[in-house]
Amino acid sequence: MRWILYILIFLALLVLAGFLFPRVATTERSVYIAEPPAVVFPYLNNFRNFNKWSPWYQIDPETEYTYEGFPEGNGAVMKWTSENPNVGTGSQTITASEPYSRIATDLDFGPQGKAKAEFRLQPQGSGTNVTWTFASEMGGSPIARWMGLLVSRMVGKSYEDGLQKLKTLVESESAGQGTSDAPSAAPTPTEPGTLEPENVDPGMENQIIEGDDIEEPDTDGDALEEFEEEQP
Repeated sequence: MRWILYILIFLALLVLAGFLFPRVATTERSVYIAEPPAVVFPYLNNFRNFNKWSPWYQIDPETEYTYEGFPEGNGAVMKWTSENPNVGTGSQTITASEPYSRIATDLDFGPQGKAKAEFRLQPQGSGTNVTWTFASEMGGSPIARWMGLLVSRMVGKSYEDGLQKLKTLVESESAGQGTSDAPSAAPTPTEPGTLEPENVDPGMENQIIEGDDIEEPDTDGDALEEFEEEQP
């Protein structure tokens, strides 16, 4: 019977340890993307771009997605429905959108609970450090708090995969636009009264005056004499 006592003691210790864990399961992962925040931001602020890099999309490509509210930014909503229990049914709503710096979302997983997520974009050199956070209230139960540890690890692994896909997507698409699709730079306008060097006639270099056209004053008096002769 002693082994039963040991088991009970062990279970009691597990329960007590559960109370030491936080009520909120949190996860945070970051990645560096070699593009400025203005380039990265649209991939996060528009749910129609989400599945291009989502770590969960490949779990069930047959998942049905619907979009409501604004197409992007605060108020945009994405809902999903899947028969795969690893995907399930839920929704995600953008609750805050600060251009090029922060996006906050509310997640609703139905019976599985709710959570909050956030993207933070921090300029770093010529690129961006993207941080993706997750927080979910697990309640006061010690068992739920133990589950919170599992949730944090599972979400953390998914976040790592998703951020790597986001990095690859943004950098590859930006590189493609930079070679063939990028618009050509507009010519730099010249100041009035100036000429481009390639348009200058070598024989006239000493006659060019930058700025307004200036006429040399008449110093020989011919114009004055002609004026006096015309007077009655």
